[in-house]
Amino acid sequence: MPLRIASTFFCLFVLSNFIFAQSEVDTLYRRQFTAFPYPAYAQETSWEFGAVGVYQFKTTNATFDTRPSNLYFIGFYTLENQMRFKLEHTLFTNHEDWVLEGLLEYSKYPEKYYGIGNNTPNENEQLMDWSKVELRQQLLKKLTDKMFLGVQYRLVNFWDISVEERADGTGSLEEIPGYKGGINSGLGLVYKWDKRDFVLAPTKGHFIEFRAESYGSWLGSDYHFNAYKLDMRKYFSLNKKKPYNTVLAFQGVVNQTYREVPFREMSLMGGLMMMRGVYEGRFRDHHMMAFQGEVRQHLFWRLGATAFFSTAQVAPNWNAFLFDQFKFAGGAGLRLLINKDDRATLRADYGVGPDGSSGLYLTFGEAF
Repeated sequence: MPLRIASTFFCLFVLSNFIFAQSEVDTLYRRQFTAFPYPAYAQETSWEFGAVGVYQFKTTNATFDTRPSNLYFIGFYTLENQMRFKLEHTLFTNHEDWVLEGLLEYSKYPEKYYGIGNNTPNENEQLMDWSKVELRQQLLKKLTDKMFLGVQYRLVNFWDISVEERADGTGSLEEIPGYKGGINSGLGLVYKWDKRDFVLAPTKGHFIEFRAESYGSWLGSDYHFNAYKLDMRKYFSLNKKKPYNTVLAFQGVVNQTYREVPFREMSLMGGLMMMRGVYEGRFRDHHMMAFQGEVRQHLFWRLGATAFFSTAQVAPNWNAFLFDQFKFAGGAGLRLLINKDDRATLRADYGVGPDGSSGLYLTFGEAF
């Protein structure tokens, strides 16, 4: 009799857990695909014309605590004869026990090259051309809520690298590290802690990612170097009743590279994500420290405004960093909310940097 009672309770326990587990399955989420053509502008690209597509979904039997997975595609061509096609993915298994994140990209990207260092003169400007294919894949295991640890493999192939001489006739291709092109193949360790409420436009929470990568012949790499990257972000909503109304956002980045580092694998200052107003790659070296802050203010309807400030410095080693050598940039912009569910925005930013540099950026998504 006691055995029969125990068996009955056991069956009820298993059945109740099964029913409870089934009830946790997110049956309300609907897969969605968003695609649109777009024009954009940045000082690195001039006018850019392309298309963006985002497919969002949840894996089979995913529960409410599992964030949507996504596939993201962007392709564009610019008036500077640059082109890029990139496919990114973030896949969450049930309960986010595992995360697969990566990209596949092809780029042909003429750009301006100024040499290496924190104080290269404008007269160093050269027009450089190169082509690239990149594959990156991360496999992360959940340690605790929104905290992950895993590995990353990255493969990059550069070819057709060329550079025009400077106006004074100097500046040969052989002076540029990695001018021969070739394969960069590296394996790394990844730590990620992501407590943002929204990925595209967070209003609260934080994001921390650390990557340690090693590139060597044992992986088929033509170059031998190590890279360490730390990205830290924090978000504050200043209005609890209207969390999207006023948001403060901060980001700090530390990049380090050692040994035989090709020119595109160094730390690059500038661009539409960090140090807006500075041409991407205007300053580059083995190490970089950068920080930026931003206030995001909702105005009315779907319109918002932002003001931002940033500072950064590149150096050949840690002992070369000097307090009075940091460069500063800042500016303001407008936002148009195009997706209320995921807080996706179109942004228009105008930034001003050192030595009279400036840049206008029309693109998709927040800078960080």
